[in-house]
Amino acid sequence: MGANGDRPLTADEILSGQRDAEDAHKRFGKRQNRLMRLAQKLMEDAGISNGRMLEIGGRQNPNAVFFPSMQHLNMDIAATGPDTVVGDITHCPEIESESFDFILSIDVFEHIDKPWLAARQIVRLLKPGGLTFHSTLFSWRYHACPEDYWRFTPSAMKLLFDGMQHVHAELDATERRRNITGTGKNFIEPDPFGGWRENWRVNYTGIKPS
Repeated sequence: MGANGDRPLTADEILSGQRDAEDAHKRFGKRQNRLMRLAQKLMEDAGISNGRMLEIGGRQNPNAVFFPSMQHLNMDIAATGPDTVVGDITHCPEIESESFDFILSIDVFEHIDKPWLAARQIVRLLKPGGLTFHSTLFSWRYHACPEDYWRFTPSAMKLLFDGMQHVHAELDATERRRNITGTGKNFIEPDPFGGWRENWRVNYTGIKPS
C-alpha cells in the first residue's frame, strides 16, 4: 500500500524508492573515510595519539595518511608496495610480541583462512593498552582476493578476540542497498533487482588489557 495506506505504489514510485535506498550510502562519504573517522574516534577515546601502527593487508592503499602521528608498517602476504613487509598474520613469530600500539585491517578478515590464528597473533603483537580495529563483512558478494572464506557477526569478532576489552562491535548497514556488481574478474551479472542488495559490514574494536 501507499504511504497513506490508500492505494498500491506505482512502478515509478517503487523504482524511485529503490534509487533513494541505493544512494543513501553517498550521504556518508567514501567508505574508507567513514571507517577511518570511526577508528580515529575510538583511538582518541582510548587515549592513543602516537606510537607504532601495524596495518594488515593495506596493499597499494594503506591508511597511514589518516594517522600521521603513528609510525606505520604495512603487512601483506605479497610484496604489494615499497613499504610492505611480507608476512602471514596467522603465523608471524619473526615479529616481536607487544610491538604495536594500534593494529588495523579493512576488508581483510574475510580473506584469512584461519582468522582465529590471526586474532591470536594480533593480541600477541599489541602492547598492553593497545587498540585493534577491524572492519570486515557480514553480508557481501563473493570476491576472491586471492580467496574469500568467511562472513562475521559482531559476536563472532568478539569470540575471535576473546580476552580483549570489547569497546565496539556493531553491524554497519550504511551500504546495505548499494548496487555492487564488481569489476574485472569479480564482476557478476545483475539479477532482476539490479545486483547484490545486502551489503552489511561489521566493525570491531578491542583493547588489550594492561
